[in-house]
Amino acid sequence: MILIADIVLFFHFCIAVFITFGFVLIPIGYNFNWIWIKNKKLRLLHFGMMIFVTFETILGLSCPLTVLENNLRGINENQLFLSRWITEVIYWDFPSEFFLILYCLCLGWTFLIWKKYPPIE
Repeated sequence: MILIADIVLFFHFCIAVFITFGFVLIPIGYNFNWIWIKNKKLRLLHFGMMIFVTFETILGLSCPLTVLENNLRGINENQLFLSRWITEVIYWDFPSEFFLILYCLCLGWTFLIWKKYPPIE
């Protein structure tokens, strides 16, 4: 089960990286006329993920991937080195209010870059 939990954690990490880099790469890529940045499906995926993360936080829900990973891992099981490192990167020890504000700001930024740097059809 540890291996499956590590795979879920890695997938979760990839989603976090995708969302985070989108905040930076969309405006930069738009200014450099990178065609893939203007891809509507990619942009809708980014936008949808940010909406999901924000609303699950507003509703006080845990991320389904976090819940799945915790269930697979169990309470006291050890993590591999890589999964321990990824866990430190994506799970910050801050109050939930911090994340609510952060995700609302990130969602607002996503709205702004959608308007300022719209995708193409």
